[in-house]
Amino acid sequence: MNTVLREYVTKGLFLGLWAYLALIQPWADDVGRVIVWTAGGLAVGLVLGIVQQLLRGYRPGANPLGFLLLVLMDSPFFLYLGLVGGLGLGLTLETDPPPERNWLGWCALGGAILGFGFFQLTQIRDWRWRFGIGFVVGGLLMYLGYSYLMELPGFDTQEARRELGATILIGLPFFYLLTFCGEAEESEVEIAALSAGLGLGLYLLAMEQSMPVLGNKAVLLLPISLYFVYSTRVLPGLRVFKHNLRGFGYLSLGRIRDALMSFGRALSLNPHNELAAQGLWALLRKVDVTQLDESTARLLPFDFCLEKAAGFLLSDRPPTPAERDEAGRMLDLVERQRPSYAARADYLRAISFTHAKQFDEAAATLARLLDPTAAYDPAQRSQILFDSWNLALRLHPELTKRLGAATLDQPGRRIEAIRAVERKLRQQPDDPTALELKRTLYAGLTEAQFRESADSIPPAEFNYDTVEQLGLALIDDADPAQVERGLGYLHIACHGLPARAPGLYHQLATVAETRGDAATARRYLERVKQAGLAFGPASLTDDQREAYVSTLKKLSDDSVQRGDFPAAVADYRLYIEATKEDVETLRHLAELHAQNHDPLNALLITERGLLYSKKDADLLAKKDSYYYSVDIERIRTVRDKVKNWFDTSYCVTKAKQVTDLKEADLDTLDWGLHLARLARTVRPDSQSAALAEARLLLRKGERDAALTLLEDLHEMPRGSGDEEEAWFIGCKILGDLYLDEIQRPDLAIGCYKDFRDYQKSGADTLFRLAQAHEAVGDKANAKRNYDLVTAYQGHPRYWEATEAARRIQAELEKA
Repeated sequence: MNTVLREYVTKGLFLGLWAYLALIQPWADDVGRVIVWTAGGLAVGLVLGIVQQLLRGYRPGANPLGFLLLVLMDSPFFLYLGLVGGLGLGLTLETDPPPERNWLGWCALGGAILGFGFFQLTQIRDWRWRFGIGFVVGGLLMYLGYSYLMELPGFDTQEARRELGATILIGLPFFYLLTFCGEAEESEVEIAALSAGLGLGLYLLAMEQSMPVLGNKAVLLLPISLYFVYSTRVLPGLRVFKHNLRGFGYLSLGRIRDALMSFGRALSLNPHNELAAQGLWALLRKVDVTQLDESTARLLPFDFCLEKAAGFLLSDRPPTPAERDEAGRMLDLVERQRPSYAARADYLRAISFTHAKQFDEAAATLARLLDPTAAYDPAQRSQILFDSWNLALRLHPELTKRLGAATLDQPGRRIEAIRAVERKLRQQPDDPTALELKRTLYAGLTEAQFRESADSIPPAEFNYDTVEQLGLALIDDADPAQVERGLGYLHIACHGLPARAPGLYHQLATVAETRGDAATARRYLERVKQAGLAFGPASLTDDQREAYVSTLKKLSDDSVQRGDFPAAVADYRLYIEATKEDVETLRHLAELHAQNHDPLNALLITERGLLYSKKDADLLAKKDSYYYSVDIERIRTVRDKVKNWFDTSYCVTKAKQVTDLKEADLDTLDWGLHLARLARTVRPDSQSAALAEARLLLRKGERDAALTLLEDLHEMPRGSGDEEEAWFIGCKILGDLYLDEIQRPDLAIGCYKDFRDYQKSGADTLFRLAQAHEAVGDKANAKRNYDLVTAYQGHPRYWEATEAARRIQAELEKA
């Protein structure tokens, strides 16, 4: 069992034994005798502690109070043993509880378990959690006491409860003494238990009755106030004080390891504690730390050692040789025991060499420190990198002569120096040294140096605004070399300022145009476009969007002049997307597609333009031209994409107009046929388009192709509206072909019968049906249909049908 756990178990044991004393209800003189035994045990422990300190060489004469405090803090074993042992003996020898209350063993066991629980709670590292849990534990103890003590036999009278409360309160000083003098750090848990005991004791004393105004409030407020004030105000400082006191005691006895642990713990609790710092400094001055064994040396506060070494080397006056030597010993020790601190040690070592005017050694150490490939811990090196560059570039002319510009010009060095300066300025924006270094470093930066490290630079460690300002100031300079430097700065700014990159590239293009370099100007304009697309045109500010939009227009116009119409189309499309779409921009885009030999997209854009102006004569003319130019095979490959906007009704209407022309030349027929086929490609089930194509094929004399198409149309399900009409007309034309040209009257009969259902059919249809029946030898049906025609008196076919009916009647009579 370690010391800390043993102490907590002992504290719990004390609480259990004292609870037993309170619960067995002894007589007042019995309690007094137990308290005498307890105090006597404490006195014996104190005497043993005093003897121990005297044997160690301490004498109380100079500071009796301090000596007593040292005994309390440095002899906890004797105090614990005496106090708890005295209490145990007093309970055993001076009390004689009835058998039903002989709970000594159980109370001792319960107390030990409670102490172990306290120990577990102290392992929680976050003090806020410990504070909260301690508050809950204290409240729980008070609740259990309030709720269940009254139910125990013998505590039903006010006098019994008062004696119980008094006994609890008498034990609290002893418990606090155990807490105060223990090697284990005080925690919120013990104070919670102490506050709970205070509240429970006040409650049992019936303060609300003896003090009607304040008693009931004091029962709650005093424990809570004690817990809050002690835990948040007293306890943090007391912990540090106790560690410091022990540290000084250990140091005086030569127990260096224990002293280091105590002072180190005090500084970990309060890094700014002066007493702990003084103690450590006294230890470092008194002891040759280089002679410490490895396990003890690892306990040294290396940050503190570095701070003290820095105190020697960076004070307002030059260090003496002795101070440099002492600082050097500390630096060697730190570097040996904590290799990760080597960078910080080397920086201070370089300063020491500089003070000693050993400039070559200082420059070599500093050069190693400024080398990014050196084997230093990155985090530790980053802490002193700014100071190292400041030393190399500014603080001493001998170091600047040996390092300076030559070091900065090595690959990656200037960028690393800039990053160190930017980190410093992020911490201290107005630091004059950092600002001066920043001006120096950025003024000498080249684009090549930036490109070497561009991918590894965090955005927060490079000021692109600065290089933008430098670039803008130089591009108007009369010196061509300065202009080139300005262009390089702007290239760098474009890399890190995506929101402003379009405008910066636009300025670069303007400079190139001014210098007559059209090819470079166009490359910059292309970068304007790429930068705008990368950042998102909708996210650009007004001035950046203006640069982006004007560039797209310029690129498109330039591509037209060069005959690069695909590029012109692509850039003008982006231009429309970034501006307002209207009939004029769509007209121009359609023309660009046409010049790019892409009538399909030209047609698409034209159709979109007609949504804005349905009667625009120019767009309507373009529509006629583009529909004629669209390739049917291309339409077939993209049919699913274009079918929603493709104007098949326009194609069918125009094709029907051509078929209705009495004198149409071959080119006009081909135009109509092309439109009909376009419509059928987009809508294969269009009966109107099929009919128009078949009629135009007949006009061109392509009878077989027309026949096949009409037969396919006849096989289609009859549609409705215009589609139905086209189907019926197709039936009639197909019947005429079967009857008049192919000599298949049997097939013609079916076509005429279908057409007969058409509302516009009449005597002509009946006459042609009669002719078909007559041609197949079906004289009865032929005569019946001729007779139906004769019902239309005045019809041109009337007399012809009458004569045919008579003729067939005569033939039937002869037969």
